Amino acid sequence: MINPYKHANTHEIIESKLDYNTSWINVVDPTREEIETLMNLYNIPEDFIRDPLDSEESARVEYDEDTGYSLIIVDIPIVNDTNLKVLSFITIPLGIIIGNKKILTVCNVENEFLENFARQNMNLHFHSRFALNILLTIANHYNRNLRLLNKTRLRIERNLKNNVTNKQLYNLMEVEKSLVYFLAALKGNDSIIKKLFRLPAIKRFDEDEDLLEDLVIENNQAIETTGLYTDILESITTSYASLLSNEMNNTMKTLTLFTVFLTLPTLVFSFFGMNVPLPINDQSYISWLIVIGISLVIVSIVGAFLWRKQKL
Repeated sequence: MINPYKHANTHEIIESKLDYNTSWINVVDPTREEIETLMNLYNIPEDFIRDPLDSEESARVEYDEDTGYSLIIVDIPIVNDTNLKVLSFITIPLGIIIGNKKILTVCNVENEFLENFARQNMNLHFHSRFALNILLTIANHYNRNLRLLNKTRLRIERNLKNNVTNKQLYNLMEVEKSLVYFLAALKGNDSIIKKLFRLPAIKRFDEDEDLLEDLVIENNQAIETTGLYTDILESITTSYASLLSNEMNNTMKTLTLFTVFLTLPTLVFSFFGMNVPLPINDQSYISWLIVIGISLVIVSIVGAFLWRKQKL
């Protein structure tokens, strides 16, 4: 899908036809025919369009001297639709192609924040400012999603205090996985921010300084917050692993004690059951009580010994 935009007479951003007057082209999961159309119409390198569509593509900046286009690939967060049980995120590449008075954004998933750009009064002729606004919006999305992940973590933690189940632990693992994706993506985006204005096709203006400063602050805040939440989750996971291990040890300890106390009377009864005469005679019920008494005495002695050794 290709959505071309340009400035109207009132300087508002409006949809337009795909021609040389187009200033910004938002490309979402394009077909082969649409890619060829963009290549032929604007002389854009094919790999500049295809690379951002690869979910495994890493963040980077690239400049093509032959065509004069620059490619910026950054990672953006999206909700993981494959897991509906708990809120989780993954990251996918977003390509920003700048050059020859054109701006193209390329992604294989439709993005809400890019659609909102079309409703804003933004000057598409300042390519560097447009790219900075996109990166700033992405950083803000990371910070907002981090707050949502933290709320999810707190809810899971409250449930874990009531009942430790595999389901809750799996949900906690999904949150931790999202944070791992975020941290890797944010660090890659940070390197892109530092290299952004080294590209020949992107010019830096004095008015962009404040925007760049805000971008650096927001991205660093997202990195620090992600690192903090990751450390908290690792601490929680370690604590619950120790708790489960301690509960297992207590359960095994209890079962072992029951086994010991049940085995001692069995030994006594087995002893007198091997053709060994009873204390008085075989016909007296007092003999049976004496055998039970011997068992209780042995159990009491062993119990007292374990209690003194702090095994109970």
